[in-house]
Amino acid sequence: MSGNVLDADVGIVGAGPGGMAAAAALAAAGLRVVVLDEAPRAGGQIFRQLPEGAHAHLAEPPSHDAGHVLLTAFAQSRVQLVSGATVWDVRPGRLWFEHDGASKLLRCQRIVLAPGAYDRCIPFPGWTLPGVLTAGALQVMVRGFGVVPGQRALVVGSGPLLLPTVTALLAAGVKVVAALEASSRWRALRALPAVLGNGTRAREAFWYARQLLRAGVRLQWGWTVFGCEGDGRVQRATIGKVDANGRPRRDTARTIDVDVVGAGFGLVPSIELGLRLGCRAQWNAVRGGHCLVVDGEQRTSVAGVFVAGEIAGIGGSAVAIAEGELAAAAILREVKGTAVPSAVVQRVQRERRAADAMLAAFAPLPGLHELAQPDTIVCRCEDVPLARAQAAAALHGDSLRAIKVGCRAGMGPCQARICGPSLQALACGQHYRAMDLPVVQVPLKVVRSATIVDAPTG
Repeated sequence: MSGNVLDADVGIVGAGPGGMAAAAALAAAGLRVVVLDEAPRAGGQIFRQLPEGAHAHLAEPPSHDAGHVLLTAFAQSRVQLVSGATVWDVRPGRLWFEHDGASKLLRCQRIVLAPGAYDRCIPFPGWTLPGVLTAGALQVMVRGFGVVPGQRALVVGSGPLLLPTVTALLAAGVKVVAALEASSRWRALRALPAVLGNGTRAREAFWYARQLLRAGVRLQWGWTVFGCEGDGRVQRATIGKVDANGRPRRDTARTIDVDVVGAGFGLVPSIELGLRLGCRAQWNAVRGGHCLVVDGEQRTSVAGVFVAGEIAGIGGSAVAIAEGELAAAAILREVKGTAVPSAVVQRVQRERRAADAMLAAFAPLPGLHELAQPDTIVCRCEDVPLARAQAAAALHGDSLRAIKVGCRAGMGPCQARICGPSLQALACGQHYRAMDLPVVQVPLKVVRSATIVDAPTG
């Protein structure tokens, strides 16, 4: 091992719940494990920790008890964590990453991908104004850095990120003037049996209900944001009701004064590393879109590559931890011949069933794509408005590649992570269609040119 080349039995991308669970189990069995993560500390988005030396008292849901146990086990393990590492290319047994301004390589026998997910963005007028943030970004600011983003907040969207965003803002002393869930109350009731049948999720639901009741915040079902306005930053938001398919009911519109808006319309699996490796993916609308295909022990279609958590479909921390432990058990069977405990397999199946029931109740509503107006920016990197994307689709075709070539949407630094999940639906007006599989290119993340030029070989 040289200064810029690391060696390990298992290389793991992501120090969130899935990555930490897999790493701790593998290290406990005596394997050399290196974990690469972009954040300054382990925990991922769900169990995000404040920077070293920072202190803030934030209310935490019951699921974070398991997070603290996992963080302690991870910290006490013999795992080598490389924080602030940006993985920009990958091959079987090889992970290239940028760290501290240097280009580095991790060589390993097996890989576990646990990169998590990113926010699903649905464009609406004014969503590019300063002060309008994704739900995930707001949680990073509050939970990750102790930053108070404003005084009067509007939280909108649908699905599992809505309530954590509301409670994080409340804990930071921000007044939440409205919390709008686009899905209907009746759709949510469909998930009730699965929630009540899962002890962890039931406790979580009751905890959030108590937090909102204590703060006097009422969740408004079947409402969303129609647009935002302001001079230099968001100052006002227009909100209103939506129908069962998410289409805005313009006759119900009203305006409220806010200085921060958090929009969270679900999550999209981060599958780019898997696609670069050649792993098979499939469309699963309930689990967030394109997900990597795995067998019953978290193996992908590429030998030596395993996954855990959101990359195999959105599911939350309980799913990610269970899948991380299962991936570790499968690797240990290959390396040491030990049996995979049936209890671990059953736990993954049980947690996935509960998660799928929840996600089905809060699946993205296709009518929400009608919030965007012709001049609404749909690709922030390239400043492409909806009208230009629609013209590109009409001229070049309705494939993601054709739209990108026709108007450059999705060709910026984020490589379509922001606009890609909804670009075809917006440009073609086919709101129910499955999106094309993303096209990945090296570098997978933005890094310095010197990092690519100086990439170690081996």
